[in-house]
Amino acid sequence: MGLYGIYGTHTQEACPLYNDESRKYLLRVAPTMAKDAEKSNVNILNQFHSALEHTFLWVAEADNPHIIEELMARTGGRFNTLKIVPLITFQTLLERCKKVEDGTFFPEIVE
Repeated sequence: MGLYGIYGTHTQEACPLYNDESRKYLLRVAPTMAKDAEKSNVNILNQFHSALEHTFLWVAEADNPHIIEELMARTGGRFNTLKIVPLITFQTLLERCKKVEDGTFFPEIVE
């Protein structure tokens, strides 16, 4: 499974804190969100929100980003603009940096 960041943003006008329709929708879908994700073979690992910035970052595992796209189109895409980005851990980055240094990550460009 791949690791993905789901970055979202919405306007203040669409914010569930201020918008009655968005709030009612969110409160209706939130209780089943984990089960819906599981049915789609998406494992949501973390959910972070910045209420005053009207942004969020969720971290999820899935076989490919298209599965997340379909899930979010049915749920979180209703009043948010979304971006799905492949992620690696910091440890993986360090391991790749070491491979670059020893010439095994990009062997064709090593001098």
